[in-house]
Amino acid sequence: MSTRGRPAALPGDDGHRRKLPLEPGDLLVWHVAEDGANKASYDFGQLAVGPRMQRELAEAFALQCGPTGTWKTLPSSREPWLILLYFSRFLAEQAHVPQSLGELTADIWAGWRLSRTPNSTGSRQVRKVARLLKQHPLVPEETRKLMSKRMPKEKAPKETAYSDAEFDRIKLLATQRFRPALHRIRANRQHLLDWRAGQFERGTDGWLVGEALDHLVRTGETPFFIRPDGRYRPDPRYTEALGGNRAEDTWMRLFMTTDEGCALMILIIAAYGWNATPVVEMKVPDASPDAGNEGQIIYRVELEKRRRRPADRYETRNLADWGATSPGRLITHAIESTAPAREMLKNVGAPTDRLIVWRLAQRRAAYGEGTAGLFDGHFHANVWRNWRQELGGEVSLNLRRLRKTVVIAHQRQPTQHSQDTHDGAYVLPDPRTHAAAQPVITDGIEEAIEAARSSFKAQISRADTNVDQDTPTTSCSDYTHSPFGEQGVPCRASFLLCTACPNAVITPRHLPRLAYLLHVLEELRAALSPEVWDQDWREPFARLRDLRKAPDFTDTEWNDALEKASAHERRVIDQLMMKGFDA
Repeated sequence: MSTRGRPAALPGDDGHRRKLPLEPGDLLVWHVAEDGANKASYDFGQLAVGPRMQRELAEAFALQCGPTGTWKTLPSSREPWLILLYFSRFLAEQAHVPQSLGELTADIWAGWRLSRTPNSTGSRQVRKVARLLKQHPLVPEETRKLMSKRMPKEKAPKETAYSDAEFDRIKLLATQRFRPALHRIRANRQHLLDWRAGQFERGTDGWLVGEALDHLVRTGETPFFIRPDGRYRPDPRYTEALGGNRAEDTWMRLFMTTDEGCALMILIIAAYGWNATPVVEMKVPDASPDAGNEGQIIYRVELEKRRRRPADRYETRNLADWGATSPGRLITHAIESTAPAREMLKNVGAPTDRLIVWRLAQRRAAYGEGTAGLFDGHFHANVWRNWRQELGGEVSLNLRRLRKTVVIAHQRQPTQHSQDTHDGAYVLPDPRTHAAAQPVITDGIEEAIEAARSSFKAQISRADTNVDQDTPTTSCSDYTHSPFGEQGVPCRASFLLCTACPNAVITPRHLPRLAYLLHVLEELRAALSPEVWDQDWREPFARLRDLRKAPDFTDTEWNDALEKASAHERRVIDQLMMKGFDA
């Protein structure tokens, strides 16, 4: 049994002393988040082990929850707590149940490792228990060494950006969940303001609803009686006016549900591309009117990136709300839909400055037995189950993928990361980027091919030319006006440049020597280093390849041409190539 103290002595409650995470003789560990406003309790009396082991585990756990510990937020302690529940059940199933960490043998630890599912979840469970216990002085040295043995990590699949259709599907569903909540809370809050202004006649349904809403925002519940068995019973005087006793008729009038809180979080990520954790922990931003634009509000949003060094840990964004399509309009809606919850928490002595907060369908005992235990500001893994079912098998909801989609396809610039991270981790590896770049790459290749073809300037003709005008490869129409030399004097350019000269003329008669030259260059390419090839031979080879691909001569003509090359033509080409190679 737990010997926990009364919840009234929570850390920081009296403003003079702070209760330790774990009091002597107690088994209830309190964790106060770094912001001081959020706290949770973990009852180690629930663990399926003996009282001595319960106390030792509680001490190790409390050390991480304390001022010198590494757990600064409630999610950082919640997961190890859930894993310890599994671990204690495993210990309780052993033939010799250890009563102390000193009895935690290497064999038992090896069994715990083997009992975990061979995936990333199982590996994480083993690592977190090892990290919590391996420094405890009672743990045997042999067990400690085994705890220090690295667990193999499964390589997580790379998360790719959503397609436009998938992104729109997720955003549409989030909008369909959040918009009704916004309008519902807005309408009921206005009703409450009208009631407080005395606009309803006493005793009417409108007046009863207003009084019920006032009670709701002060206590977290609509008017009720407490039955002798301790259970709540709705006050029948208000039930009919409210329309019933369902959640939709009572607390949902002013507070969002878990699903609606999820929808708001999704919309914020989809709109701004921020990380999920800073969105969950985001405080209500400061608002100020824009001096230059009447009716415009500027929100100063503060974001915290916990993995960064302290100097760069906080960032701010200024978002202006001037109308329905402005970047700050979603922030206005977020504040409006969650304001009654913050007002209620302040009224019951548990104020919060979190932007996203909602009411739970059932009380969460770990957050305290009071009304504040009905309200949450953290997203657990199971709250997304309904979303996955709603989206169906076509789209799998993943907040990291959602953010990546915004960064890559919508903002196309860094958000909470550097330009190098933006390029290397987000843009370049993603298939969506590859697909979007494909037309650009194709256009570039086509332009390069076109540029290469433009360097081929020789004329092609089916009509025969004067044999006396032949060069080793082509016929020349103007031997004294070469673009590669002084005008009025005979051309002295390399025979390899004939295909790049507008004075050259190629007829079917020249194909054998050109086919043989292309053959020689292909053999030379295989023998030379890429650097030498690119410098001396790549351009004439490319021009001949372009000529080979051109439609002016058929494949049959080219295939026959190499066989028709005479011994004289081959010898001339070989001699000229040798001179060029020696040069």
